[in-house]
Amino acid sequence: MEAEERLEEVIERLDLIDATEAPSKATLILVGLGFTEEQLNWPSSKFSGGWRMRISIAKVVFCEPEILMLDEPTNHLDLVALIWLEQYVLSLDVTVVIVSHAKDFLNNVVDEIIELSNKKLQYYNGNFDTFEKVKGEQIKNRIKRREYQLEEIAHNQKFVDQFRANAKRATLVQSRMKVIAKIRENMEEEIFQEPSYVFTFPVPPRLNRPLLRITDGVLGYTRDTPIIKGVNIDVDMDTRIAFVGPNGAGKSTLIKSFTGKIDVLDGNRIINGKLKIGLFDQHHFESLNPRLSALETFRKRYPTIKAEPLMRHLGSFGISDQLALKPL
Repeated sequence: MEAEERLEEVIERLDLIDATEAPSKATLILVGLGFTEEQLNWPSSKFSGGWRMRISIAKVVFCEPEILMLDEPTNHLDLVALIWLEQYVLSLDVTVVIVSHAKDFLNNVVDEIIELSNKKLQYYNGNFDTFEKVKGEQIKNRIKRREYQLEEIAHNQKFVDQFRANAKRATLVQSRMKVIAKIRENMEEEIFQEPSYVFTFPVPPRLNRPLLRITDGVLGYTRDTPIIKGVNIDVDMDTRIAFVGPNGAGKSTLIKSFTGKIDVLDGNRIINGKLKIGLFDQHHFESLNPRLSALETFRKRYPTIKAEPLMRHLGSFGISDQLALKPL
């Protein structure tokens, strides 16, 4: 009897969530996000960061929420997926809450900003451009008000110090002290502004060409299924290149082949023996040991350098004192 009741509950629940239509509904969403029929059966680990983000978005879309919360949804999205996401968010007739640093994305999809700063929430109407403009004006006004208050305190304090011992001026001194106390009571708080960081790269010595060169390259992981053929790239000291294309097209493979992380399947690759390469990977955190601190990570990478210059370098990025000693 218990089993029959449980079975009825399960059947009722499956009907409620429309389980029979779930596979076709999921397929429709995934295909709309650019997945092929073949990719629908791939494990998530086989996809690049951008495609994994699309899978996460598809899961959220599938449940048809009354409130949609997106935490950094634009990370790893290519231009096509980003445009799709913007249009999807704009088409929704539900509440959408977004955490994002993507200014253009926020300008296009939101009409209210809530800023969390210095343990307080500040509310603004409009998109991100409006928020920046209004906040900028507010900061200017607050700075002016605080400067005026400090000047008033200094002016009154000067009078108090000058006539404190003068019995004839005792009433005036008391009055000025009350004025100072009242100003302090309503004192504009010191303006807290996030520190800005400027990335400065030291100018390296000039190296003779070639620095990096691939000629008639065939790139990929196996000769049977190369990802890119006919690659010809030459990089010198003044080169600035952007690799663009849809997620999964082979951009990361191109970078890995270029920098010597993986072998070139065919063709010729030259890397200058004096060349130093700095690589910031899209899955950068996977290359870090979360148990180590920032300082320990640097000491492991640069064992011959003392802790003091390493701490100074970390401090230039705002990672100072105890923060540099916390596990990642």
